[in-house]
Amino acid sequence: MRNLLDIKLFSQPFESDHNQETQLDNGKLIAGMYARMENSISVLSDMKARKSYIYYAPVADELGLLKRETEINSIWEDELLNKIHPDDLLKKYRLEFQFFQMLNMMPVDERVNFELITRLRIKNKNEQYIALKHRLLYIGNAIDGSIWLALCLYNLIPDHPDFVIPQGMILNTKTGDIIDQHENRFNTILSAREKEIMQLISIGKRSKEIAKKLDLSINTINRHRQNIFAKLNVTSVIEACRIAANTEII
Repeated sequence: MRNLLDIKLFSQPFESDHNQETQLDNGKLIAGMYARMENSISVLSDMKARKSYIYYAPVADELGLLKRETEINSIWEDELLNKIHPDDLLKKYRLEFQFFQMLNMMPVDERVNFELITRLRIKNKNEQYIALKHRLLYIGNAIDGSIWLALCLYNLIPDHPDFVIPQGMILNTKTGDIIDQHENRFNTILSAREKEIMQLISIGKRSKEIAKKLDLSINTINRHRQNIFAKLNVTSVIEACRIAANTEII
């Protein structure tokens, strides 16, 4: 799943403009502010440069993070990610992929209104799993619309029955609407007919065979294939099948 994310994130064109350095500086200020004000581990990732800037808070001591690197040549903060329960890490990557695809299909100026919130189990300094809240926001876009700057925030969750964090959801911070992993736009992006065709594609059926099975013209099937590729933001059958399998579209 992380490999799919890498492919989609890094294949963006990232056309530069004169304002890019200012955006990056502002992103660093925002990341540092969250670390100080929310006692968060704050990670600003630059998709174009494939590097991250990490801002630590005292919560890092509780998690036993030792390296304290402030700049890494990766968009993945692996010292922290390696402490997360494997099942939760897979859930995190799957939701992040859905989040990226969803934002990629909406107007650029609307993206700032959405964030992904995920509940994770992470090992503390005593190698015991404790609860962690992860938030993902995309706070910078390239001039061509490429999703460029991502901000990840990690906070400990109080061990109290009245303090509840969802397993994973996308939140519209402007309207307060919740889009969870079972009801988000990405899962409903394909029509019933497109899902039917995608299922047949995934088992190796060709357009001619699909047309015969569904009693449709081959031109209709090819038009559906083009629509599927456009909606999933892919260019090949292999990539479409991988996305369908990993995001449970079909």
